[in-house]
Amino acid sequence: MTAPTPAEQAPAPNPAAGGAGPVTVVVGGSSGIGAAIVRRLHRDGHRILATYYRHRRRADTLSADLDPARQRLAFVPADLTDPAGPAALLTQAAARFGNPNYVVHCAAVIDTTPLSEMTPARFDEVLHANVTAAFVLLRAAAALPTLRAAVVVSSIAAAFTGPDSAAYEASKAAVSMLTRSLAAAYAPHVRINAVAPGAVETERSLANPDFPRSMLGARIPLGRLATPQDIAGVTAFLLGDDAAYLTGQVITADGGLSVKLT
Repeated sequence: MTAPTPAEQAPAPNPAAGGAGPVTVVVGGSSGIGAAIVRRLHRDGHRILATYYRHRRRADTLSADLDPARQRLAFVPADLTDPAGPAALLTQAAARFGNPNYVVHCAAVIDTTPLSEMTPARFDEVLHANVTAAFVLLRAAAALPTLRAAVVVSSIAAAFTGPDSAAYEASKAAVSMLTRSLAAAYAPHVRINAVAPGAVETERSLANPDFPRSMLGARIPLGRLATPQDIAGVTAFLLGDDAAYLTGQVITADGGLSVKLT
């Protein structure tokens, strides 16, 4: 058996990590939008417990790049289908850095199974990973007296449909409404908002030779796809004091694409 990598190891308590800076849990922080959020919040002084699922090497690389001494950043593996996972994450964050002040839920299953092939079991899996996991995590986090704000990553797919993404689109619509419901339930103690990206250039799109990059770029009024950093910037704003009067909002960050689609 090989030794666990730094990202696999449970973050051991470290007195040096008890310095200034808010404590933030980022679910799905090893690649794409999630990795950009980790980078931005780390730059802004957050102490971060982030999760990965399949991309252990990406988590290792990000940790080595941003925080090789693991003073303000630690990655742990997480399975969104594990009902005990959210409570365990909060416990791990508290043991490593202190009780969380912020939560970002970015992890999601992107499913493009054709409707004719979609099984009820697979549909349930997608909704559980994308909606139920977010609900369980945010409800547990909101019970903490230290929590100030949370952001959930939704999608414009919540409102604009395609032929082979029924489970994903339904899950994102549910996430957007879940954001509003939880925001109403936990105000004024906690602010809860969502960001809904449009087309974003990530590792997934770059690896797909059939990704309709040129077509989308031509339809987006701002003339380009979003970068993960664009979405990270909106996320950081929603967590910060400049958004102190925002809760229950779903902020569309799509370069104006949805204007063209309406």
